[in-house]
Order: sequence, then structure tokens, then C-alpha cells
Amino acid sequence: MPLTLRHVRNPLSWIGALLVLISASGEVRKVPVEVWCVGDDGLTQKLRNALENRFEASPDFQLSSGKRPGTLVVTIPSNVPWKQVKGRTRVVYNVDFTSVDGLKLGRSNGECWGSDVGKCAEHIVADAKSAARKLR
Repeated sequence: MPLTLRHVRNPLSWIGALLVLISASGEVRKVPVEVWCVGDDGLTQKLRNALENRFEASPDFQLSSGKRPGTLVVTIPSNVPWKQVKGRTRVVYNVDFTSVDGLKLGRSNGECWGSDVGKCAEHIVADAKSAARKLR
């Protein structure tokens, strides 16, 4: 026999409970992320800023601080190397992904033009999604 509203003493409480369950199950939990930067030159800081902006805009991540459990730590481990290519600056980056307790979860590396470090940041955030799955 299927359960109907007649089987529930207070249909309003049943409907309210159902709505709470639906909204709780449909809620997307953002992964907390901290961006750490060892390098202090202008190009490295530019990449860090672009990376933080991309994480803020991402539906999957939320910037955090305080090394809370479940946080993905994204580290730019040194000054970002670069090279001149036909008068333009080519950024070469390596970024490490770890948990707050130091568990290595992966690495992202690649290149982009210095005038568009946002492209590097997009690639890093995409790689961070794979690293974040290893946190669970």
C-alpha cells in the first residue's frame, strides 16, 4: 500500500520535512581552498591574484584560511619562471596540491602568456577539481 498524506498525522510537518530533505540533498558543498605563494616577484603575485579570483568565481571552491580539515592547499612553490618569446613574456608554472596535513594530491603545470595569466589560473582550477576529489 503506497504512503499517502492520509497516513501522516500532520501533513504540513511531513511536507516541511520533505522540503528540508530535498534542499539538503540538492545543496552543493564547495571545497575550501587556500592559495599559498612562496614567490614574491610581480609575475608570481599576478598569477596568485588571478588564481584566487578564479577560485572565488568557481562554483566548486570557496577561499578559506586557517588550515581547516578538508581544505585543499594550492601552493605556488617558488617565483614563477618565465621566458621571452618574440618579445612577449611566457609564464611557466608549477603548482602543488596538498591537504592541510601535507598529503600530496597532485600537481598542475603549464604555460601561458604573461599578459593573460588568467588562462594559467583556469587550467590550475580545472586540475584542482581532480585533486579535491582525493580529499574525500
